[in-house]
Amino acid sequence: MKRKLTVLIMAVALLCTLLSGCKSMPDEMAAAVTMFKDQVTRITDQTAEAGELLEKAQSVLSSGKPVSDVTTTSKLQSAIDTVKEKVKFEVPKRPPSLNAINEKVEELKGIDFTSYIDQLKDATQGVVDSQEDYEMNDTLVTQENGVWGVYEDGKLTGYTGLAQNEYGTWYVKAGKVDFTYSGSYDFAGKTFNVVTGEVKA
Repeated sequence: MKRKLTVLIMAVALLCTLLSGCKSMPDEMAAAVTMFKDQVTRITDQTAEAGELLEKAQSVLSSGKPVSDVTTTSKLQSAIDTVKEKVKFEVPKRPPSLNAINEKVEELKGIDFTSYIDQLKDATQGVVDSQEDYEMNDTLVTQENGVWGVYEDGKLTGYTGLAQNEYGTWYVKAGKVDFTYSGSYDFAGKTFNVVTGEVKA
């Protein structure tokens, strides 16, 4: 009798183990599929971001605006070429088995375009800063009819930024030196301290 009872208990335990295994298998599969989808979404988002940044970078590069440091444009061209070559992704089909999905997830985890995206962002900003730096040093503040500002053909321009003359560097808003402004101002990749319109060291 004891022997039969022991065998019965073992059989029930085995059945419970099998049933719990069967129950957890779909859960494992669902979790693996979710991880697979998450990785695909992450990489797809990165490639989309890289595409948008490429458009902006190419627009900045082809704007024709002069730069204060010509090396910035070659760095940007190099970053553009690298992103075009490296940031590519074809969405894979989901593998049929749990093991195959897990293997594919590990493979997808190794794909990360962050460094290329960051390089492109930095290189684009470098050119923008260099363009602004050139603009500041090339933009002259003059006075006409008692109004200090940036003029072209005798008329105020819509220029906003920093400009210079023999008296110093000035914060210009919509063409006029803004003598009411005091505070910090970011321009050409640097932060300037402005006091009543004049940039102070």
